[in-house]
Amino acid sequence: MKKTLLAAFAASLILSSGAQALETSVSPKVTQLTVTNPTTGMYVGNSYSFYNCGVHSYVRGFAKEDGRSWKARIITISSGMLSFHDLKSYLTPHEMDPYFKDGNKKPFDVILLQGMSSEPIDKKRIPTFKKYLKEHVETARASGAEPIVVVTWARQDKPEDTRRLADSIIAEANANSAIALPVGLAFAESLKARPDLILHQKDKSHPTAAGSYLYGAMVYSLLFKKSPEGFKYPGECEKPLKPEDALFLQQIAWKTLCDFYGWQK
Repeated sequence: MKKTLLAAFAASLILSSGAQALETSVSPKVTQLTVTNPTTGMYVGNSYSFYNCGVHSYVRGFAKEDGRSWKARIITISSGMLSFHDLKSYLTPHEMDPYFKDGNKKPFDVILLQGMSSEPIDKKRIPTFKKYLKEHVETARASGAEPIVVVTWARQDKPEDTRRLADSIIAEANANSAIALPVGLAFAESLKARPDLILHQKDKSHPTAAGSYLYGAMVYSLLFKKSPEGFKYPGECEKPLKPEDALFLQQIAWKTLCDFYGWQK
C-alpha cells in the first residue's frame, strides 16, 4: 500500500508539472497532421507494433469508444528494418483488396513508419535508415497518404538511449518535413512517474500490454488531436489494464504530445 501511494504521488507531480522536460534536444518541425479526422491508415513496422494483438487494435478500441469511423492495415516483419519493406508494393492494388474498392486511388489517409529499434542509432545502419525513411515518406505522399514517423523507445536496460533515439528519429522526420510521433518519450515519462508500471517484456525490449496501450493512446491522440483521458477501453489480447493504470497512461500520452508539439492541454 505504501509503495502504491508513493507511486501515485510521484505520478501526480510529473503529470501536473508543465515544465517537465522531455528527453530530446530536437524540436519537431511539424506539429500537427494536415489531414483532419482520418478514416484509414496503414502501420508499417516490426514486432514492436505487432505485440499484444497489434497497436492497430488499441487504436481501433479507442476510436470505437469515441464513435469514430477508423480502419487500418498493419504490415510487420519480425526484426524488420525500414529497408525490409516494399511500401510501393503495399500501395499497389491487389485482387479483392477492400482498400482499393471501386477504383479508389487513395487507400490510406495516413501511413505510420516504425523502424527497427537500433537502426536510427547504430553507426552502420544509420545511412540505410535515412535512405529508406526518405524513400518511404515520398512513397506515402505520392499515394496521397500523410506519413507519420514513429519514435521508438529505449530498451529497459538502456534508458540512456531514449534521447539518442528521439534526437536521431525526430531529426530525420524534420529533414523530410514529416511529423514524428514521440512514443519513446512517453515511455520515458511513464517510467519516471510510475516505475512500478512495467512497459517492457522480460526481454527488456518488446512492449507489455501497458506499453502497447501507451503506444496506441499516442497514435489515437495524434490522429484526432484529442485526449483519450477518461476512456473506459481497457486494452486487447485478454490483458485488460486496471482502470487506474489505463487512465494514467492516457494522461501520459496526452501530456507528452502537448509538451512535444506545443499543443494546448
